[in-house]
Amino acid sequence: MQRTKRKENDMVQISNSNKKQKLENQITTINSNKYYLEDLANEILYEIFEYLDVYDIYKGFYNLNNRFQNLAINSNILTKINISTISKSNFEDYYHNILIPNQSQINFLRLSNPFVAEIIFAEAHLILNFIRLETIILDNVRDKNFNKFFDYLICLTTLHAITISFAGHISSLDIIFSLIFRLSTLKYCKIEYQQLLFIDFINYDSSSIEYLIINGRFPFSAFHNLLCCLPKLQHLSINSLVNCDDYRERNQLSSIQLKYLKHVSLKLDVHFDKFEKIIKEFFYHIQILRLTIECDDRYLDAKRWQQLILFHMSYLRIFDINHQGFLREIDLRYRYINKQFYSSFWNEKKWFFIYYYESKRQFNFETFYSTRPYRRKDYMYYTEIDEKPGLHHQRENFKSVKHLYIARKIKPNCRNYFSNVNQLTIGYDVEILDDD
Repeated sequence: MQRTKRKENDMVQISNSNKKQKLENQITTINSNKYYLEDLANEILYEIFEYLDVYDIYKGFYNLNNRFQNLAINSNILTKINISTISKSNFEDYYHNILIPNQSQINFLRLSNPFVAEIIFAEAHLILNFIRLETIILDNVRDKNFNKFFDYLICLTTLHAITISFAGHISSLDIIFSLIFRLSTLKYCKIEYQQLLFIDFINYDSSSIEYLIINGRFPFSAFHNLLCCLPKLQHLSINSLVNCDDYRERNQLSSIQLKYLKHVSLKLDVHFDKFEKIIKEFFYHIQILRLTIECDDRYLDAKRWQQLILFHMSYLRIFDINHQGFLREIDLRYRYINKQFYSSFWNEKKWFFIYYYESKRQFNFETFYSTRPYRRKDYMYYTEIDEKPGLHHQRENFKSVKHLYIARKIKPNCRNYFSNVNQLTIGYDVEILDDD
């Protein structure tokens, strides 16, 4: 018995010894395959640079030795400059060693700190040396500074895209647009601002812009004339198109045919009667229409939409609508409205919708939106909708959703719908139905 145990112990010791020897051999192999950064080929270092910010490349490699300095200077990565968080002292060093030597090859420039833009635009001959600059992004721009920047931007003949976000008060957005429209090579424009200001669009020349994004409250009274200034427009997105009583009706320009306009995305607070006129005048060639609307229930008239689509938007492929509103009293009309969108016209185009109605305290809340597939990045989840049989077969169609808002009740299978969500908002009176 003792001999048997002794043999077992010997076998365990031998096994442990073998494992130890094997591990030591592996460690020796790892140590013998040790590499130094200097041993890497230039091609590999350039691949590493692609995963790093330009400023990090400069700080990490520029001052190591002459080889890395030349690699940093000659890297194609230096054609795209993104200057976000950087101190003034660090920027001056970076400016003289990286920006100035590479001005002629930079094609992308993002300036997030106001003092950085002021330094670069301080002298005309400096910014004019960016002879290959195609895209510029200006963050936190002051109104007075943009007028100065523009005098140089208009001389950049290769500039195709501009993104501007304004900080603080803007004296005249009307002037801002008039300046942007003068950039003759511009194809893409994105503008962000906080305050709704006077906009006229009466005496402007036509703009070359093809892709326009406006993130800010834009008065509907100026919308007609804006479109008249954009004969080459292909894609339009406005996140707050509003009806402002304080703004008088403008002298309208003569309508033009927007034959290149294919994609329109709008968040509206405008009466349907007014918006319908815009559709008839400008939207004949569009293929994708995305609308987010509040209140006006005339947008839920299926027959009216059917006539508009048949006679004024005959090329439309995607009709994506999201309508929300509050009602004082329960209105049975909405049940009838919902049925209208299930006629053969909508079924043949494979456009499907969901209507949800909820009584909550003294208000009645309704929402109506497109589905199959659901294409938006945000989604409001209701248990009652979840229980509809038609939705269970469409789980794969919610892959576009990044922001999920849970309004009332949570069920375990909710997580099966939204595999790509990275932001979650939960209502203040959410009820958990199961232990999940």
